[in-house]
Amino acid sequence: MSRARIALCVDKEAWRNPSLAGLEGESLETQDWLAVYADGEEARAEIAADREIAEAWVVSCEDVEPINLAATLKADRPELCVRLVGFEGNGSLYSRAYNASIDEVMEASSFVRRYADEKRRARAARGAEADVPVAVRAMQLAEEAPAGEAVAAVPLPATLSPTSAAYARPRGFVLPIVSGSGGAGKSSVAVASAFIASKMGYRVLLLDYDLQFGDACALAGAADALAIDEALAHPEQLEQLLMKNLNPTVIAAPRRLEDAERTAHDAASFIDDLAGAFDLVVANTGAAWAEYHAALLERSSAALFLMDQRASSIRACRHALELCARCGIATGPFQFALNRCRKGSPLSPVDVSCALQGAFVHEIEDGGPDVEDFLGAGAVSDLIEAGNPFCTSLERVLTKVLPGAGLLGVERMEAAPEKRSARRRARHAGRRRGWPL
Repeated sequence: MSRARIALCVDKEAWRNPSLAGLEGESLETQDWLAVYADGEEARAEIAADREIAEAWVVSCEDVEPINLAATLKADRPELCVRLVGFEGNGSLYSRAYNASIDEVMEASSFVRRYADEKRRARAARGAEADVPVAVRAMQLAEEAPAGEAVAAVPLPATLSPTSAAYARPRGFVLPIVSGSGGAGKSSVAVASAFIASKMGYRVLLLDYDLQFGDACALAGAADALAIDEALAHPEQLEQLLMKNLNPTVIAAPRRLEDAERTAHDAASFIDDLAGAFDLVVANTGAAWAEYHAALLERSSAALFLMDQRASSIRACRHALELCARCGIATGPFQFALNRCRKGSPLSPVDVSCALQGAFVHEIEDGGPDVEDFLGAGAVSDLIEAGNPFCTSLERVLTKVLPGAGLLGVERMEAAPEKRSARRRARHAGRRRGWPL
C-alpha cells in the first residue's frame, strides 16, 4: 500500500526540472509522502483507487488541461481535497474552479509554502529535520531583511522573482461588518460572508472582533476555535492553526469578558500581522463602539455598514458616521446594506439611501427563521447550500464589494424548490434531535 498522502500532478518537464513549478532544488522522486503523476488518465485511475491519498495538487498535465483534471478528480472522489495551482490565476480560472467545487486555487507562493509544510511534517514524523526548499528560504530571507536591503544569498527561481505577482502577494482585503446599533445582524452577515467567500475561491479569515460578547465562532460551528487573546499569548498555537489551512479559518473573541480590554490593545496589530496570509479578512464587530473599532476601520479595505428595518438603526448609523468624521476616519470605503428586506417590509434600500443623502444601499433579503435555526446549530454551510434568500442576496452584495468577485456567478447559490423543502425537513429533524438552538 502506498505511503503517499498527497498526489502531485505535473507535466514531465516540470517533473524533471521542479524549478519550473517553483520548487527550486527539489527532487520529487525522493519524497515518499508524494505520489507524482504526469499522465492525466493514470492520475485519475490511481487516485480514485488509492484511498490513502487524501489530497491532490494539480499544477500541469501532459494530456489534459489542469482545470479539467482537477474537476475530474473532484467528481470521482468528492471527499478528496483538490487544490489547483494557478500560476497565472484570473477571474475565469477562479470561476471555473468554484463551479467545479475545487477546494482551493493556490498561487505559486502558497503552493511552495504548502509543499514545504508537508515536507517538514513528513520528515518530522520520521524524526528527521526537514530541508527548507530554496524558494521558501528565499521568501523568508526577503521578509526578514530590513527595508531596502538586498537579499542575494539564495537565488529565487524565475517563477517567484520579487517582481512577480505571485511573490509580491498583496495585503488581504479587510472587510469589517459594523453597525450603529445592536440587533442588525452583524454576526450572521459576518459568518455567512466568510463561508460564501470561501466557496467563491477566496482564502478567508473570519475574525470575531466583538471582543466582549462575540459569538461568531459558535455560529460558524467552531465553538473550540482559537481565541484572539490565546493567539497573542501563544503564537505557536496560531502557527499550528494556520498550517491546518482551514477555509475559512476562524479566530474567536476572548472567552472571558475581563480579557477584552487587555486584548483590545494589541488587536489592531494582530490584524496587520494576519492580513497578508489571507485573501480576505471578515471581521465581526460589537454594537458598542470603542477605540479599537476606529483602529479596525482605519485598516479596512472596505467596511459593510449594516442597518435593519428599524428607524432607530438608521439614526444610529448616521450617529456613527458623524463620529467617524470627527475622528478623521475616511468613510469613502464604507458600503451600506439594509438587512431583512422582504415584500412589505417597512424600509427599502431607496428609503435608506435618501436618509443617507443618496449613498448606494445594498439589499440583504430576509431569510426567515431558517437563518437563526441553522446558524444557531452552527450549520452555516447547510444554510448556504439550501439556497436561502439571505445567502443568495448576500453573495450578490459580495460580488460587488470584493475584488474580482464580479467575475464569479451566483448560480450555485440558487437551490431547487425540492432542495429547499429537504433542508426545511432537515431543520425540523434537527430540532427533534436537540440541536443547541
